[in-house]
Amino acid sequence: MDLTDKLATNSPDSADLPPWQVKSSTHLLHDRWLKVRADACVTAEGVEIAPYYVLEYPDWVGVVAIDAEDNIYLVQQYRHGLGVVSLELPGGAMDASDANPIEAATRELREETGLSASEWEYVGALAPNPATHSNLSHIVLARNVEISAKPADDPTERIRLVRMPIRQAIGLALKGRMIQVIHVAALTLALHKAGKWDAPSLADKS
Repeated sequence: MDLTDKLATNSPDSADLPPWQVKSSTHLLHDRWLKVRADACVTAEGVEIAPYYVLEYPDWVGVVAIDAEDNIYLVQQYRHGLGVVSLELPGGAMDASDANPIEAATRELREETGLSASEWEYVGALAPNPATHSNLSHIVLARNVEISAKPADDPTERIRLVRMPIRQAIGLALKGRMIQVIHVAALTLALHKAGKWDAPSLADKS
């Protein structure tokens, strides 16, 4: 089953919403992190749409890392696109050598934070922007995390590790203090999976 088939199984009936035909594709940019593709498309009604730009990224993974005391580990880092310091989940791009999202999550968590976990669970995947992005963002829940190593020394990333109670992280998400939309969604789904999402009681007190 390919990506389109997998996503279609989670979608409402789409028989009357057929995919566009792609007449041609040209890569305008091709580097390690990103490919920019220009497609010439034709809709089912015969309308030509060209160029239609698609951003081809590798799949991403975000890790919701919680310890035995119901704390969560987040990271702060500078994000140049918006020019802000962002509070986020640990994670990053999947490498070609990663066998699956859990393997990628294990690697990213260790590299960024020095954390390891005794229990891993795959939660699911979200589309960052299905209109323009070709990739998925995978969500992995890590339980019973603890510091086990020194973070990798990456000169391109300056990361601050933040440990806080899960309830505090939920409160920050509800107040818009976490601006990475995929990470807010991942936090919600993973904490629901873990039985730790207590947003209603927090919202009542806000």
